[in-house]
Amino acid sequence: MSNQVQLRIAARIHFILKRDLGEGINVPAMLSDPDEAREVLFVCQASGNRELVSLARQFVHAGKLAAPEVAVKADAPQDAAWARHSSGFGISRPPEPAESSWRSATQWLRRGSRAITR
Repeated sequence: MSNQVQLRIAARIHFILKRDLGEGINVPAMLSDPDEAREVLFVCQASGNRELVSLARQFVHAGKLAAPEVAVKADAPQDAAWARHSSGFGISRPPEPAESSWRSATQWLRRGSRAITR
């Protein structure tokens, strides 16, 4: 896999070769195919152009510095069983039992309706 630094270097190589030789390179192929990258780097080193030789070294060095990609876990670890499939950004504590809040709401409505009908 390539990284952003390698992309910039490959684009620079493309434009220098296009300017000097009249033909550029296939940048996506260079970034995805190691054989294609090797061929382009050989051309750069053999060209005698100091800038191309330097860019070829930088391209190789940028590949060595690229950090391996880390796989993302599907579920965030959660302490509570009810939050097992949560990202952790939802509710921060278990909800109150529905029965107590429902009962208080219905009692409030009943009291209000009795007051109106009387």
